Amino acid sequence: MRPVISVSLNGRAYQFEDDAHAALAIYLDSAERALAGNPDRGEILADLEQAIADKCARFLHPHKTVIVRSEIEQVVREMGPVDCGAANDTPRDSASSGAGTAAGEADGAAAAPKRLYQISDGALLSGVCKGIAVYLNVDVTLVRLLFVVAAVLTGGLAVLVYSVMMFIVPYANTPEEHPAARGLPFNVRVLVEQAKLKAAQLAEAAARAGRTKGSRGRL
Repeated sequence: MRPVISVSLNGRAYQFEDDAHAALAIYLDSAERALAGNPDRGEILADLEQAIADKCARFLHPHKTVIVRSEIEQVVREMGPVDCGAANDTPRDSASSGAGTAAGEADGAAAAPKRLYQISDGALLSGVCKGIAVYLNVDVTLVRLLFVVAAVLTGGLAVLVYSVMMFIVPYANTPEEHPAARGLPFNVRVLVEQAKLKAAQLAEAAARAGRTKGSRGRL
């Protein structure tokens, strides 16, 4: 008989055996310390908890409702080192070294298999062209031009193909699906980069709004 501890991961309740809970606590505590100087710390930690919750969910089914230590260790390895890509280079202490060392094995892992998604960020219509461009690692403008040329040469058949893809190709909605579109493993490094990108996009949008407001004021 093993003690079981209930844990809330980004608002969702999970049950862990006591040693699995201890391993998870070490990992999350070291993540908080490693990201202490990162302005996006709160968002990254929330996304990290969500990612861990999603990965834990695959071990559960109606006849198994508790996460064991070996399973959380696998999740930690997949997520990678908690100080990877953080804003500061805070060294791991002895308490977090075990989790960090195990997690470091994920950095050298093979790239995840690519999946085709529609990507709405920067899309002009639905995101099919952007998704194809990301999948093929080419400029999205080239894909759009090819679709236009194909539409002319095929008498509009390419438009029909595009319309079908809009319905059958799923959108990349979750933090895990966006790196999967590029064939990248979903780990802490990806979470940090996504947070940096989102912050940069928000700053750029605010700067554009400020310039627009300023130009209107001069008029």
